[in-house]
Amino acid sequence: MQKNSFLFLAILLGVSIIAANYAFTADGAGRAVIRFMADSAFFLFSVSLILGPLAVIDSKYASLIEPRRAVGLAAFFFAAFHIVLVSGIYFSWQPLAALAYLPNIVAVPAAFVLLLAALTASDFAVQKMGMKTWKMVQRLVYIGFVSVLAHVLLVTNSASSLGPLQFALLALAVVAIAMQFYGFYLMRKRKGAAAAPA
Repeated sequence: MQKNSFLFLAILLGVSIIAANYAFTADGAGRAVIRFMADSAFFLFSVSLILGPLAVIDSKYASLIEPRRAVGLAAFFFAAFHIVLVSGIYFSWQPLAALAYLPNIVAVPAAFVLLLAALTASDFAVQKMGMKTWKMVQRLVYIGFVSVLAHVLLVTNSASSLGPLQFALLALAVVAIAMQFYGFYLMRKRKGAAAAPA
């Protein structure tokens, strides 16, 4: 099986597990769908951040760079549906009502960052912006990820309210962050070795 096919199946399995988790909760349908969208977005966001460092760590994973963009866009769409549903179901389309939950809406900046990244996630955008500017814009997703992680932690009132799914998603986020640091370290190390005199 090709790596891209395996990635697709792993993502499909992950989203299916998240959906099954909420199929057996006592939450109302609206709340269950909202949480499904949120967890799926967080899962896909974490996976998209893991794919880049994988290619840096081992070149045999270089083929995963191309689908990383699609995974990131999927995360954006799930997050966008989450925001739309929260706005309609919880706040009756009144944005100012959300201010009462100010600590929990820390992810709003992440939404704008993800929107910007999604709008520029194309070869056309790379051509128009230039690679250097495009990379700077795309790197804003790291700020978005930190905002999303903060939102997840704030919405979860305590460790006792975390279920196995939430623990797994947070563990995946920790792996994504660790791999980003390790990938950055490897790139710096290789650049240093290439610049060293023979």
